Amino acid sequence: MAKRPPNDGAGWSARELNTLKALAKAGTPTSQVAKKLGRTAAAIQQKAMRSGISFRAAKRSGAARKK
Repeated sequence: MAKRPPNDGAGWSARELNTLKALAKAGTPTSQVAKKLGRTAAAIQQKAMRSGISFRAAKRSGAARKK
């Protein structure tokens, strides 16, 4: 069985939520956010969705800036 991340199953602190928002806004991939916060990529995606945080918006704005 795969090794679980350090924060697997733990509640989210306000600090972690703020970090999640900032990294999503910066366009950081969910896999990198997961490593930074010690959680799975699925947990990052679920928390973002439930909190109204979009990783897609950051990707779109990043793509728009390159053009």
